[in-house]
Amino acid sequence: MTIEEKIAIQKEKIEKGNPKIELVASCRINNGIEKITPKIESDALTYFENTKESIDITFFVPASGSGSRMFGSAYAFLNNENPSESTIEFIEHLINSVEEFAFYNKLPITVKQELKSGSIEIEKFLKLILHEEGFNFGNRPKGLIPFHRYGNFIINPFQEHVLQGTKVAGEQSKFHFTINSKFEEEIRHSIKILREMTGIDFSFEFSVQDEDTNSVAFTASNEVFKDENGNPITRPAGHGVLLDNLNRIKSDLILIRNIDNIQHQNKSEFSTKTRKILSGILLDFQNMCFEVLNAIEEGKPFKQQLKQLNDQFQLNIKESDWSNEEKVKSILNRPYRICGMVKNEGQPGGGPFWVKNEQGDIQRQIVEKSQISTRPSQLNMLIKSTHFNPVEIICAPKNYKGEYFDLMDFKEDLQYFIVQKTQKGENVQFIEQPGLWNGGMANWNTIFYEIDSQCFSPVKTILDLLKPMHRSK
Repeated sequence: MTIEEKIAIQKEKIEKGNPKIELVASCRINNGIEKITPKIESDALTYFENTKESIDITFFVPASGSGSRMFGSAYAFLNNENPSESTIEFIEHLINSVEEFAFYNKLPITVKQELKSGSIEIEKFLKLILHEEGFNFGNRPKGLIPFHRYGNFIINPFQEHVLQGTKVAGEQSKFHFTINSKFEEEIRHSIKILREMTGIDFSFEFSVQDEDTNSVAFTASNEVFKDENGNPITRPAGHGVLLDNLNRIKSDLILIRNIDNIQHQNKSEFSTKTRKILSGILLDFQNMCFEVLNAIEEGKPFKQQLKQLNDQFQLNIKESDWSNEEKVKSILNRPYRICGMVKNEGQPGGGPFWVKNEQGDIQRQIVEKSQISTRPSQLNMLIKSTHFNPVEIICAPKNYKGEYFDLMDFKEDLQYFIVQKTQKGENVQFIEQPGLWNGGMANWNTIFYEIDSQCFSPVKTILDLLKPMHRSK
């Protein structure tokens, strides 16, 4: 596609406005979201433990984001002669708790002495943490920032994901990180150090977000935003672009979790067990779908199996369609995923909803707030929603014949986002592709299960590392 064609297509989308999804209802316990009962837990753990040695398992971790947002208040303090009260409180908390952060181990002895004596110059200290001549945390990927401390050792999120992943799936686990290529060697070195220290025989690989997928930036008046040479400026088109990276992974199971959602090993046992349980449930779900599909393929009776599958997993396949083999095949022969859902306690993020697709079928989807209409009936469903998406997603990308699906065939192109940002101090707008776990997986076979909030410990600011799930005790 030429740049002129891309401009025309994206300009038309912006002129049409942000597309909205028609919600049928929010998913709730026993209506779209299932609880993990003791029996489900026991059966799923047994299924997974008996199966994991015979399948390929990959952990897919989007990890290209910068750590700058973790230090937003620190930047605000440095750039503002009259910082806000909340900014000052942030800096006070950071300084007063500094010995509890893993990065404290890396500070020069003179800086540690100044911190203890109270003689530290705050601006000097913040610049040491943020700027290139110091630790450069403001520009490095979040995954390279020290998160956890183990005695005299410090661990970053890349290393922590490997440690927890091997507890889930064993030493033969594979890890795929999407990264900023500028930091590839540093990231690679960090992970190799872990392998040398632990002796664990895992494998890892990297991919980058393809710049050809970038979106064109437009001004507020919908004119192409150009650089000083008159060339169109482009912006990364969101995590939905990573669907292509995911599509290239050849594994039986792919576990997805964001780079900053990882617990200290001393607090990770519950999270590790939950990921095993979800994997076991998904494998069972996939196997039951395969049994129906194989029965159809072989001309054998399948309605009893279909009824059990439909009832157990709330697939909403209409009884009037049970005799329509092609319809049943079109519904079941899709990529499979299970998504852990956490009780809504005010955290930002998309949520689980029942939506109606173009064929009139009602299915589960993860929907972002920006995708929901402001009509009272739709907002009412949003306000009353009970759970949100922490990005604890496990995918099974093979069909019943053992072939890999082309994941591009199951995304919903109309679920793109129009986003507003600033570029060199000016307001710009551009198109983000359908989100990886939103429109990117809109037409997958999806099941939702409630998981405990212990599985969700994101680090949005540096102070989040003071929370219990990131501490050794």
